[in-house]
Amino acid sequence: MKTKNVLLLSFLALLLISLFQRAGVWFAYRNQMQKAEATLAACFKETFTLVTDAQVNRLPYPEGTVTHIVYAPDSLHLDVEDCQLHYAEQTSAVLQDGYGLPETSLDSLRLTLAAVLQREGVTGSIYIRKLDAATGRTLQTSPAGVPLPDKGIGVLTSPRALLHPQRGIAVEAVADLHYFDHPSNLLFPGLTFLITGLLIGAIALRMRLLQRLRRDIGRQCEDFYRLAEQMAQPVRRMQACLHASRWTEARQKGQQVLCDTEATLTRAKQENARLRSRRTTWLRRLSWGMVPLAFVLPALWAGYIYYEQWRALNREVQVCIEEAFVEENDLRHSRSLDVNHLHGTRKSHITGTTDYFRHQMDSLLTILYRKTTDEKGNTGYAPAFPGSVSEIYVSHQSMNLSEGTRLFRAYGTQQLVNQRPVAVPLDTLRMDSLFRAALTDAGLKTPGGIRIVRPATGRVVRQTAHAVPRWGSLVTTPLRLADDGAVCVQGVVPAPERLILRSAWYLFVPLGLTFAFSLLCIGLLWRAWRQQRRLEQFRKDFTYSMIHDMKSPLQTILMGTQIMESGRLADKPEKADKIVRAMNDECARLLTLSGRVVMLTQMDRGELELHPVPVSLLPLFNDLASKFRLKASKPVEFDIVCPDGLCATADAFCLREVLSNLIDNAVKYSGPSVRIRLEAEAAADGTLHIKVRDNGIGIPLNRQMKIFGKFERIASGSRTTGASGFGLGLNFVWQVVQAHGGSIAVESREGSGSEFTVVLRPADKKTRP
Repeated sequence: MKTKNVLLLSFLALLLISLFQRAGVWFAYRNQMQKAEATLAACFKETFTLVTDAQVNRLPYPEGTVTHIVYAPDSLHLDVEDCQLHYAEQTSAVLQDGYGLPETSLDSLRLTLAAVLQREGVTGSIYIRKLDAATGRTLQTSPAGVPLPDKGIGVLTSPRALLHPQRGIAVEAVADLHYFDHPSNLLFPGLTFLITGLLIGAIALRMRLLQRLRRDIGRQCEDFYRLAEQMAQPVRRMQACLHASRWTEARQKGQQVLCDTEATLTRAKQENARLRSRRTTWLRRLSWGMVPLAFVLPALWAGYIYYEQWRALNREVQVCIEEAFVEENDLRHSRSLDVNHLHGTRKSHITGTTDYFRHQMDSLLTILYRKTTDEKGNTGYAPAFPGSVSEIYVSHQSMNLSEGTRLFRAYGTQQLVNQRPVAVPLDTLRMDSLFRAALTDAGLKTPGGIRIVRPATGRVVRQTAHAVPRWGSLVTTPLRLADDGAVCVQGVVPAPERLILRSAWYLFVPLGLTFAFSLLCIGLLWRAWRQQRRLEQFRKDFTYSMIHDMKSPLQTILMGTQIMESGRLADKPEKADKIVRAMNDECARLLTLSGRVVMLTQMDRGELELHPVPVSLLPLFNDLASKFRLKASKPVEFDIVCPDGLCATADAFCLREVLSNLIDNAVKYSGPSVRIRLEAEAAADGTLHIKVRDNGIGIPLNRQMKIFGKFERIASGSRTTGASGFGLGLNFVWQVVQAHGGSIAVESREGSGSEFTVVLRPADKKTRP
């Protein structure tokens, strides 16, 4: 795929992930604000009730003295929290009008609300505003002199509570939750997005470097092609001079070709040095330096989200177990009244009444109650008010805010039940059922259960079916079943993983996409790095092959001409003949290379002309075997299997070059002892199969489909095998066979030799002589 397309797709994917992240963050913000707003409303109502209740408890009356009554008509349709707030608003007015107390302190409201919110896991700056309920005009704030935060992200306002309903004076709370102070809300998404953006930038720079590297290698190959094509004529002249013993002229021709080769090598080395400069070092360090960050940041973000969701769900489960505990104690209390025959008796905690209460009862008696007479003529009073009526009394026992109002009242009810003559124990199965019902009402559709434990020893007394905890389970704080806390009840949600993932899917989905995209970027970076290394190795090996296959033969020829020109071997004809033969071999080697490059260039341009003729294969095999036995630097054995008279219709020169190249590779890539099998047979479909098998080092499976590419052997590292060459041989074989309308295949196992099979089609009109 082109670099431009890769970068375009990467940027589009990054944009899509950014949109998913924004949607997830917005969804998370909306959910968090909804939960925080509901928590703030409930806590503010609870706080207003607590503060007014504390004012009642500070009145100078004995414990259990009834100060006044409060009531709420059914027409208001109030739930428990709103009903308690309605009672507290009436109490606030009674304390001011009936007992001469000042208004509830705003600072007391603020500090108590901050403590209650902190217990519920909501943190931030808390402000209290006193206002005119009719006009909304601010009358006073707490802290004094500190401006209230403007409405915006993370700023919530509670419902109003009336300090004095008749005067229209109300209070409300304003909470600034500092939304962006939480890492999961801004820091982690921003850093992760930055890392993915930097990864794309690194990919762009590396692919740009790859393009430049390819261009440089392309220019180097073009220089080599041009040099190889231009080399043929000077080498032939040099060869003619060697045959005529014109050593000085041969040396001059060789120096000319060597100068051209040196110039090409110098340009290649300059390009290599430029690309190895420090400008690419920082890119490599930046690329691989971001890889661990691309893994660590999403992992930290996921861990933080999971932990925060676990804490939030643990708080919700704690609320559920407390609500179930309150309901269970209320049921125990009702049962306790029955078994102890206490219905209709005076409440034990009521010790007296105040003048205000008696005056209030005198004025409201006819409204709240109606006079009744039974069959025996006894008079009494029955409720006549359509709603709830409650008595407010003094209790000097302070409320423990660390446990909350629910547990304070539940423990108070439990203490009354436990102190009566006939105690009513906690019903484990009913408590378990109430706990699971509370979980369902809270939207936590997950198995859960309760267990009775002894915290001092950690021993479980009994537990229900779904109350077996394991690592990561949601386990609530133990709730005391007696004042000494020796036996407690706990709620357990054993497998919250799915619940946590489901509750925060809007954060985990974009996080997963970001992680997958980071992996894709790292994969592209790794692929580009491997391509860069392969191209750099190609460039090094190409330069090495130019030195070995072009410069070294020329230097050998120049050295030989200098020796022959000096006349030092005039009396040593055998050694002189050996040097001349070596120089001629090097010339033939250069001419073979030049001819192969010219032929490949012609094939690339579509200019190659084939001259197919019948070629007898057995004589060709024997001739090639004799030639390689003589020229090889190590012993070579040939096994020839070919029917006498079997012919192939092909260009004689090209077919010879194809087989020579395959045999030459078999010799190069074999051990000290070489065994080559040449085989030819006519197939049933009329095609001709020519096979060349060796006992060499073999070819890895992942390289077998690539070895026919141009310069591909160079890319695999020629110096590791000890074989030289430009990697043009097999590409030349493949192109020549394709030009004949045939095909070539290889079967090989690493370490077990290779077998090349050339398939030539039957002669047709185009190839018949």
